[in-house]
Amino acid sequence: MKKLFRFCAIALVAVLMATTIFSAGCTCLFHSDQPYGPRVTGDGTGGAIAVYEDIKGGNQHDFYAQKISPEGDILWGEKGVLIGGGYKQFDSFHELHIVSDGSGGTVIAWSAYPSEPDWRLAPGQRQIEYLTHITRVDSDGSIMWQREVRGVDHMISDGAGGAIIATDYSYDERTLFVIKIDPEGNFPWGEDGVLIVSHNIYQSNSLGLAGDGAGGAIIVWNELFREPGTETHQPKTTNHIFAQRIDAQGQLPWGQDGVLLHITQEVRAEELRVTSDGSGGAIAIWMQVPEGKVEEGSPKALLWDICAQRVGAKGEVLWAENGVPLDITKEGGVCPTNRLVISDGASGAIVIWEDLRKGLMSIYVQKIDADGSIKWQPGGEEVCYIETSSSFWPRTAVSDGSEGAIVTFGTRAQKIDADGRTMWPDDGIIFTTGGTHAIACDGYGGAVIVWGSGKSMFKSERSYVQRIDTEGNLLWGEDGIRLNP
Repeated sequence: MKKLFRFCAIALVAVLMATTIFSAGCTCLFHSDQPYGPRVTGDGTGGAIAVYEDIKGGNQHDFYAQKISPEGDILWGEKGVLIGGGYKQFDSFHELHIVSDGSGGTVIAWSAYPSEPDWRLAPGQRQIEYLTHITRVDSDGSIMWQREVRGVDHMISDGAGGAIIATDYSYDERTLFVIKIDPEGNFPWGEDGVLIVSHNIYQSNSLGLAGDGAGGAIIVWNELFREPGTETHQPKTTNHIFAQRIDAQGQLPWGQDGVLLHITQEVRAEELRVTSDGSGGAIAIWMQVPEGKVEEGSPKALLWDICAQRVGAKGEVLWAENGVPLDITKEGGVCPTNRLVISDGASGAIVIWEDLRKGLMSIYVQKIDADGSIKWQPGGEEVCYIETSSSFWPRTAVSDGSEGAIVTFGTRAQKIDADGRTMWPDDGIIFTTGGTHAIACDGYGGAVIVWGSGKSMFKSERSYVQRIDTEGNLLWGEDGIRLNP
């Protein structure tokens, strides 16, 4: 409940302000890397499984799962399978998650109050527990089981029909939980999972999770350390980024404290993103922000950058100390923000961000190979500028299965090949006229995209899904398929 309150408060302030002011003097548009609204995963055959919520009236919400064949046929009834319902003041923000079970079905996380609380009270005083559920639906649309967990910040497949989740939903805000649910709905690591205790002050919303390819997971998090001898009311702090692996048995092969990926006093690290390296390890990126007042063009301003670090399956830190900088600001980039990272399929990564170097907000990409070498044009390859009307909508990306990526921005999508070249029209493929969205691979070089639209940016009254093939063709009609008719 405390996390819901915290997020809603931040979201409302962001809407009122419309922009976020960063410490180096940049003005960047509000963005959420995990938007509200529906979610989607590929079904392994070119089709998709989506989860969406249907507002019955007032604050009552129902949650449905729908499967679509590769040809665009609805397979689980007109509205899909009802997996549950409850009460919410807003559409789901970070609380809907979906992964494939590898057998044509899915595992879904969703949250709601079981009965309507007194909304006038603060979340912690409503006397009704806010519940997070995990539900598995098989390939025929039958609900196999449903479980309750303490919360979900990230969810990935365990590679065997179950899921692994990570959350910081704890009372002391210093404990992270990594919970595994097997294909039968059991908790092999216990109902609270494996506890990762922060060394110092855990930075909320600085948490990432990736699979290790062997039934376990790698969790990466950011902590603030107070420097000894500094004043209590204005302490000097340093960022420490840690990684920990939990193997399939729930053990910690990298030791109790995990592996230190980053520590520095000149900059602070923000907004972690993590992806699997495909070889049992993980690649993490973060925003590097200079500490203190920064003059434009000064050497300190050049520290404003994105950094990346790879950790191997045995816990070995593989790239440069404190990470590989992308040198975005040094190459003329202005206010890089809204960063994403995906695997390149060859133990490296593709990093996506946007910046203002041309006066307009544009999307850029960069590839880092398995050895930590920068592969594409210094400063990144430009994908496309962002239309003003799409400034608030999310940016998402998935691998194309051929060491390239498919990137979405606002209402459009673009494909980048293994050499960093754009493959679709210069202004991208338009897949919707508005609304927020999520994306997944279709397994054939294309993508499936789901989106919701409504009267406001926090309402998903209509939900749609679309498939784009490797050539950029819209396969499920010009307007996509309506999920909630």
